[in-house]
Amino acid sequence: MSDKISFVRRELNLPDETIAVNAGSWGPLCSAARRAIEVGYEAAAKLRGDDPGYMREKGSGLVRYDEVIGEAKEELGRFLNCSPDEVALCDSTTTAMNIFLWGYDFQPGDEVVVGSLENPAALVPLRVNAMRRGVRLVFAELRNGERDATESISCTISPRTRMILISDVNYATGSRIDLRSISRVAHEEDILVLSDGIQAVGTQPVDVKELEVDGYAMARHKFLCGPDGAGALYVREEALSRIHPTYTGVFSASGHGMGDGVTLMETAQRYEVSTRPLPVILGGTACLRWLGEKVGWPYVFARCRELYNGLWDRLSDIPGVTLISERGQSSLLTFSLQGVEPRDVASKLRERNIFTRTISVTEPVGVRLSIGFWNRESDLDAIADAVSDVAA
Repeated sequence: MSDKISFVRRELNLPDETIAVNAGSWGPLCSAARRAIEVGYEAAAKLRGDDPGYMREKGSGLVRYDEVIGEAKEELGRFLNCSPDEVALCDSTTTAMNIFLWGYDFQPGDEVVVGSLENPAALVPLRVNAMRRGVRLVFAELRNGERDATESISCTISPRTRMILISDVNYATGSRIDLRSISRVAHEEDILVLSDGIQAVGTQPVDVKELEVDGYAMARHKFLCGPDGAGALYVREEALSRIHPTYTGVFSASGHGMGDGVTLMETAQRYEVSTRPLPVILGGTACLRWLGEKVGWPYVFARCRELYNGLWDRLSDIPGVTLISERGQSSLLTFSLQGVEPRDVASKLRERNIFTRTISVTEPVGVRLSIGFWNRESDLDAIADAVSDVAA
């Protein structure tokens, strides 16, 4: 095992016997984030009475907020290649999508085009919107991810289409769509594009300006090795006036809402409400810095691709295995095993400390392996041996 992998696994606190391949649900939590969270709670305690000197130094508690939140948005802006003013902090990818969906002024009969393999994290708020606001959901068929998404969506758009919601990387099969081409098709018809980016961030480069999307929802508890609760929403500057704040608070308004009237922030901060968990935000910033400065994004992305293809090749040689995911993707690999229920495959793998999950929306249903930059070649061999034994 190389020195780099040893360093990565040590910083992720991964025991040698653990084969962590479920980052599509929750990834390992890096030490940098853990330390930042601890420091954050210590600072919060000092500011709330533990240390009068610290309280005098920091002045208003809002000073502490401004420092932490400003740094968080700067780091997210670098990561996504956007202005910090286009980033709103929130607690999850789902919350980010809700902010965008409820912020648009849908009228009864308006349509949202949705990818056919979207996660329930998107489908639930979409269906609630449909029930409460009379929005019609139109699904673009992608099959197992092999159908061209741009073509499918183009055929599904109608004069009533107001928005497209589709994942950058699909949670079920790991296929990545051409978001840029979809955005261009949409913008020709004045349609907004919102993308669920949770499975893309940390597995391959994400440049929201290059993708030309209007909204991009993400969090940091999966492949970015950060804490739960560190979500974010990118809203393109040109789209800010079309996505209105639904629930608001002192951070939504300039001057913290003091005075007789309300003037909303001209930035994406208009979608932020009030008290935020600063230690969690610090943890989210720390994981991005650790990955960018200590591990290196080129290494992260190249390692994900290399390991993915290595595992795909190993599984393809096992009789009875059907690979639902295509070769050449990154990280998410879904397969089925002839004659064995996916839950039984996952259970057998778990007995060998191979932690994964099942996927029920593919045809056939399958088991999803989430390959991360922390995995070893020996992990791939162990997974292939385990699957071979189950197949036998």
